[in-house]
Amino acid sequence: MNGSLDKRLLSCADYVRAGAVFADIGTDHGYLPIFLLKAARIDRAYLSDVNPGPLSSAERNAAAEGLSDRCEFILTDGAAALSGKGITDYAICGMGGELIARIIEDAPHLKDGSVRLILQPMTKQEHLRHYLALAGFRIICERFSFDSGKYYVTMVAEYSGECRELSDEEAELGPDFPHEGDRVEYLGFLEGKRKAARKALTGKSAGGYETVREEERIGIIEKRIAKLTGA
Repeated sequence: MNGSLDKRLLSCADYVRAGAVFADIGTDHGYLPIFLLKAARIDRAYLSDVNPGPLSSAERNAAAEGLSDRCEFILTDGAAALSGKGITDYAICGMGGELIARIIEDAPHLKDGSVRLILQPMTKQEHLRHYLALAGFRIICERFSFDSGKYYVTMVAEYSGECRELSDEEAELGPDFPHEGDRVEYLGFLEGKRKAARKALTGKSAGGYETVREEERIGIIEKRIAKLTGA
């Protein structure tokens, strides 16, 4: 797919299934559902936001594209109010991993194997991965993208009912190898993690604190980088 979306949102759009009844939680200006409707990927969209200002902006944008009759705008916090509408694919993007986990936890109807969750946490990716695994969701795919100087991860999850615990490495770094087309972006993501870990180690060392955990973390990240580069 291509068009007016930035790379961050395009990586989400690619995983919305054709013919889906789609919901965009925290829709902001409605760019993602409007794009999907114009591309004929979906027939109908539910746009929700906790703030009236962005939701009004989404309504105006949909009207400008002649799509108002194919959209429903809902002022609500999270996804709980969207139960019973036959929604098959949900996007929850542009917020922290802890908030995304809370939104999923507060909406029991998302625990349905036929529902797809497309998640893009801005922070706390490790918290979200831990939550999904413990709550019985399976991450079926992760994609990495680079946009406006930042790396983003998009997770596609479905409910399996199988609960498990992730290792700290799995939770922080995701799959051992990403989607084939994301190798460059994933390498950049790992290098950012390594830089942050080295900074933490330097700070603790300067303060006279134990640095074993930071050293182990750097070693794990560097092993991932070596696998990716063949070094």
